[in-house]
Amino acid sequence: MFYKVCRFVSLLILSVLVLTACSSTSKSNKNDDVQGVYTGKELEEYNMYINFSNNLKGEFLKTKESYFANYSNADLNYVTPDTAKEIFIPNVDQTHQSINDLKEMLQKKATLPLKKTAQSLIPEVRGEIEILEEMADYYETKEYTKDDFRKAKKLHDSLLKTTKKNNSDIASFNKEVDKLMEEQHLAKMEELKNNGDTVTYSLIQFIEDAEAVNVELQNQHMQAVNILKLDTCAYSLKYDKLVNTYIELETATKDKEKVAKSGFSEADIRTLKAKANQVKIDGKSIIERVESKEAITDDVLDNNTVLEKTTGTPEKLLHSYKNLVSEYADFPALN
Repeated sequence: MFYKVCRFVSLLILSVLVLTACSSTSKSNKNDDVQGVYTGKELEEYNMYINFSNNLKGEFLKTKESYFANYSNADLNYVTPDTAKEIFIPNVDQTHQSINDLKEMLQKKATLPLKKTAQSLIPEVRGEIEILEEMADYYETKEYTKDDFRKAKKLHDSLLKTTKKNNSDIASFNKEVDKLMEEQHLAKMEELKNNGDTVTYSLIQFIEDAEAVNVELQNQHMQAVNILKLDTCAYSLKYDKLVNTYIELETATKDKEKVAKSGFSEADIRTLKAKANQVKIDGKSIIERVESKEAITDDVLDNNTVLEKTTGTPEKLLHSYKNLVSEYADFPALN
């Protein structure tokens, strides 16, 4: 279950080259020659769609989910909250701001295929934001002491009435965004290859292969508790590809001219290779644990923090993978 973050994290990190390509033109870096499908105004529009999508997933939908979890029963009917406790409805300011930015852009120069979907989705999301904001004000001012929660129930019913359709529309929009991100990423990878930036290409390919290894574990429903049941043949197919990509990365980073072309310093490369090597080691350790039939002890299984440090566990591999993509995204060469 915890592997569900993999694809989202990977798409987000692998789009860094895209998102930073429209940054300051006063400095030269590897992004200047790698803009894939979209450039200029199209790239600016594309980035706004990604920002809107990320805020919908990371803030707006979570706020609604939290609201219904706290203020409704199993049938989603309104439940009067305990006034002895703080009644709090989180704001969705980032989503609101991304809507304002996107709406302004759509009125001027939008040209990408997502324009129509975004234009129809924005009023739906804004309508629900207004309900959430009215709820927040209602509870903050304790207006419920004057009307015995009548307005609260009315607002709840209004949100419930629209949420199913709007969530479905948001899911469709996010799917379109993910498709564009994937297309953009593939185009950019091709450009990296054609431009001879084998260092960056190998790094990104390694991240993708590390994702594939994690997804294979997810598909087999593997966690530390049942790792000895791993289908090692299927897993090894993904892992062996990861090893081969690491070898390609090693080869590319031995060429100082290619390292310079990538925009990374030699110190950057050492750090990234160390993170990548840890992923490779942790992937191999899982095979070794299965082959040795060494089960995880109960005291370790009860502590996820310990699991992330325990050799030969999916949890440790996932932790190393996330460390790698976070490290990659943070480097100055990408900004």
